[in-house]
Amino acid sequence: MFYLNTMIRKHKKSFVSLKTIKQTTKMKTKISLTIIGVFNIIMSMVMAFAITDMIPSMLNTDSQEAARMVEIMHYGLFPAVLIIGLICVLCRDAALETAKKILLAYIIGTSILMYMFFAVFANEPLMNFGVEMVIPDIIIYIGAIFGYFKAK
Repeated sequence: MFYLNTMIRKHKKSFVSLKTIKQTTKMKTKISLTIIGVFNIIMSMVMAFAITDMIPSMLNTDSQEAARMVEIMHYGLFPAVLIIGLICVLCRDAALETAKKILLAYIIGTSILMYMFFAVFANEPLMNFGVEMVIPDIIIYIGAIFGYFKAK
């Protein structure tokens, strides 16, 4: 509302175009979707090209079979994470309702992922899981929730 009053006073007009209002509300979801998309694209590249270097810090075993299984799993996951990132980046100019649905889908999926992190991975003796490993994911998750509820 403050923005509308400022616009009216600045231009000394008694109206504000609907296009201006839509652009201001769209900006919030555009930023959220861009951040989420870029993060997921970067994470997919890490999964594709740097996983072999990360495996020793992820596992509590020296088993080559377990290490290979983790490597193969990440090679399988990287296209899915890349798709999520591309959808967010390519749909960032979508209408507010559509952008909010994309954010909601991301929030629901990431909620399940967070459950898996803290209920399954944290209790698995084979894995060397710690909260510090998922801090970027948590930050993006909170940003998605914030972007969903603040997009009006």
